[in-house]
Amino acid sequence: MNGSEMINLIDEYEAGQLTYEEFQMYIWGCGQRLINDVGLEKFIFYLNAEEGEYYAKE
Repeated sequence: MNGSEMINLIDEYEAGQLTYEEFQMYIWGCGQRLINDVGLEKFIFYLNAEEGEYYAKE
């Protein structure tokens, strides 16, 4: 990631910078910008994920 790229909510969670509870609180307030950053499939995965589940593109 270069200096012009911003880390998004999902990146923060995957890096362990947010707890599951914090992540769940914030993700429901996110919308189109986060979907554009990570893609609809990954966004939906995290809306439904349990604590400790992480997206792994097959």
